[in-house]
Amino acid sequence: MLAGCAFSDRPRCTHPGLAWLARRVNDTVGDAARPRLGLLAPELIGTRVRRRGVRAIVDAELAWVGTRAAPHDRWLRAFRDIAEYRREAATWPGPPGGTRWQQPLWTVDRNHAFAVVVGALDRLGAAERDAALIAVLGVSVHRVRRHLRLDAKPVGPGRRRAC
Repeated sequence: MLAGCAFSDRPRCTHPGLAWLARRVNDTVGDAARPRLGLLAPELIGTRVRRRGVRAIVDAELAWVGTRAAPHDRWLRAFRDIAEYRREAATWPGPPGGTRWQQPLWTVDRNHAFAVVVGALDRLGAAERDAALIAVLGVSVHRVRRHLRLDAKPVGPGRRRAC
């Protein structure tokens, strides 16, 4: 709605990876923390740009939060390593000759990864979990906007950007 589009939890002007994380965070945090998500909404506008690496950035930020909450969890450490590799691989120019490096063959179910991270954060308590999830969304949005070389200013009411 801020971008002048119809209300949706899958706005056309937001990258699907960031929209996925925003939906998961919104559905997980408590009612007291939810208004803070509204401050991040303008930053999501205009991030739907075709460029490699956005999902890798989101996954890496989520993985880092999970491993900070549960540093001895082997699954979370493996997820962090995979996510970091993908984030770095997304910025590699590739070998001489113009072909790109091959993407890793393994995959991670992002919904499962989110559930594991939330489980690790639940050990800290509801307030700390909510703060960590809102922070991971904020950091992800900031890093994606920087990766996409978007302006630092959010689009607010009165400024129109196409969806």
